[in-house]
Amino acid sequence: MSMRKTVALLMLLGFALASPDFGRWYPFAEAQALAQAHGRLLLVYFHSPACPYCDQMNTFVLSDPQVDALLRGRYVVASVSTATPEGQDLARRFRVPGVPSFVFLAFRKGAWEEVGRLFGSRPRAQFLEELRQVCAKGGACG
Repeated sequence: MSMRKTVALLMLLGFALASPDFGRWYPFAEAQALAQAHGRLLLVYFHSPACPYCDQMNTFVLSDPQVDALLRGRYVVASVSTATPEGQDLARRFRVPGVPSFVFLAFRKGAWEEVGRLFGSRPRAQFLEELRQVCAKGGACG
């Protein structure tokens, strides 16, 4: 087994045994391992520090208690800044048209499957409804 696979396996096992904080936003690789280990949907949030629409989402939507409760209950959030080389690579990989973008992934049959995608800022009520729809489509809503 390669060193990289060994490290990934140890990370996955550590996340499976630990009690994670699902209210925290994680770097992509950690979030992916957590989502897989705990059978949750992975929400990859692409943002940029220079994006006023990202600020709007952060201030008025993502910080809302109802949104936070739904995210904590069903998702693992990966926070990806497109201002970093890793974020730019991930944005290309996931064909992100701009920020803010939200890509929703479910781990099924040994592979990650995209189950939803949102682009742009939106009102809180609309975002909540979209989170519920993706959750149902992704099979994570119990």
